[in-house]
Amino acid sequence: MRVKPEPVKMTEAEKKEWDELYEYVKKQILFYDDNQNLSSYICTKLKGIRTGKFIENRNIKDQAEYPYKIILYTFQICRPKILAALSGKTFESEKHKINYICAIIKDNINDVYEMVRRKEKHDQKVANMDIGILTHKAAHYRTKTKELKNDKLKNLW
Repeated sequence: MRVKPEPVKMTEAEKKEWDELYEYVKKQILFYDDNQNLSSYICTKLKGIRTGKFIENRNIKDQAEYPYKIILYTFQICRPKILAALSGKTFESEKHKINYICAIIKDNINDVYEMVRRKEKHDQKVANMDIGILTHKAAHYRTKTKELKNDKLKNLW
């Protein structure tokens, strides 16, 4: 007998990030109005991206662990590419359209993840930097030549 794994509870922060991703995809990518909602297929595709799978399925082992924030950043960065790709195509169904969009996201998510990691490392280095050792003593300029007292040369300047 096969035992299904327990559903994982989302933290409040994850719920907030999921809501941001959901709203962004709904309004900025698919251009749905307030009366429409994303289908369960779209939601399972987005959750599948999070775990590195084609679609969220608890029976398949997770391949990755991307936060929803990274997926949102990837959608934001790839939005022009997605809209350009969608403008010239007709799709058989909404599922095919979503699969096409998710393929673009999956191709770019590791690049975005690396950018965010580099930024976090850089921010951590800056935060840990000891600025107490930095001092600046201004140098004063001293003239080494004597000032000329010739009126003819003053007119040149």
